[in-house]
Amino acid sequence: MNKPTLGDGATRRDYLRVLGLLGAASVGATGSVHAATTDPGTKHSGETLYAPPEGAPAPGAMYPRVERLEHAPGGNDTLLATFEYYPSMSGGAEPFFPVYRSTNGGQTWSKFSEIYDQSGKDWGMRYQPTLYELPEEVGPWPAGTVLAAGNSIPILDDPSDIPEGEIGTLGDSSIDLYASTDHGESWEYVSTVVTSGTAVPQAGNSPVWEPELQLDADGHLICYFADERQGSDDDYNQLVGLKASADGGQTWGDEQFVAAVPNGVDRPGMPVVVELPDGTYMIAYEVVGSNEVNGEIRVKTSPNGRDWGDPTDLGQQVVTADGRRLVNGPYVTWTPRGGPDGTVLVSGKQLVDENHQPAEGNGEVVLANTNLDGSGDWTAVEAPLSFRTSGELGGRIFVGWTTPILPSPNGKHLLEMTSTAMNETLTQIQYAERPLKLNKL
Repeated sequence: MNKPTLGDGATRRDYLRVLGLLGAASVGATGSVHAATTDPGTKHSGETLYAPPEGAPAPGAMYPRVERLEHAPGGNDTLLATFEYYPSMSGGAEPFFPVYRSTNGGQTWSKFSEIYDQSGKDWGMRYQPTLYELPEEVGPWPAGTVLAAGNSIPILDDPSDIPEGEIGTLGDSSIDLYASTDHGESWEYVSTVVTSGTAVPQAGNSPVWEPELQLDADGHLICYFADERQGSDDDYNQLVGLKASADGGQTWGDEQFVAAVPNGVDRPGMPVVVELPDGTYMIAYEVVGSNEVNGEIRVKTSPNGRDWGDPTDLGQQVVTADGRRLVNGPYVTWTPRGGPDGTVLVSGKQLVDENHQPAEGNGEVVLANTNLDGSGDWTAVEAPLSFRTSGELGGRIFVGWTTPILPSPNGKHLLEMTSTAMNETLTQIQYAERPLKLNKL
């Protein structure tokens, strides 16, 4: 089947709409695309979006997110990016999420705005920011409104007692929602999705983590997140849950479980969701804990973005025919190129072999699959960004945390952004945008 051709100015939603009209096309049994050969001469260490100053608290900067704006002036070459930023808390500095903007498809960036805590708690915006542009009117928000969510966490120490270059003792966790009706230039507080316990992942605490925003098939705003609140009652160590809002995030319904295993060990987390051209949704998340999962990235699909089946079913493993698999820090996206229904792309913190040792292509590839349900073997294809991973750096865990990937609207190029080692203690945010080498089946 030949795919319809759309111009370079077409949006991702245009591709989804046209491909959706084609129905579910048959694809190869393995679901893989032909692997591109990684040419050492094309490896790209990337450009620097942000480098923390010397003496900044470790890790410096990490957990980037990037979003293409399809309703901003200048067309869909406008992108926004944000990340965790670590100021010293000595003297009472308040953490915030910096927002950077690119107007040329991610080739260059400049500082654009800042998201501060406006909830009245005065905790500061500290961990795990995410961005999402509304593709249609939702509640009070017109199409093109940019939403942001992140973890607001207080410091319990007196600022005068915090040494220079330190963060301090963390308090409770709160996932808060913000909105921008001017394409990311200014922000207003909307609501708190969920608030919970101390933001330290250890027994006895009950934090919430890692929000992700998406519209479901009925136009409800969904916030997916990792949840440690259920451990004492139901023996869940950590799970992935969701809350839905019918009014654009002003109020939220009860939590539903997406991936949850009541064995006291397994920890599904770091969810990322993408809408696919057949109208289904795919979620990617890591599962750390037992030796059976060991940080591996899994994917599940939903017919509507809200119903994900049995929560104890952890879904498909993202693994190649020769046993290489991605672990930790997942990201999932879709490109219209590569197969009759396009291609699902997944990135992660590290690529390891069956023995969980760094594998060929570690820090240099993403994994691709033309089966929209994630079944079959995945294929390694060259990534835009080449970086030394935590396994190669003696366990620098904040490197590659996380690795968002964003195809160009026509699928010909791919932007990747992640945290890379700046020196022995700090990480910086780097990015690269390169041609996406997918060969059609």
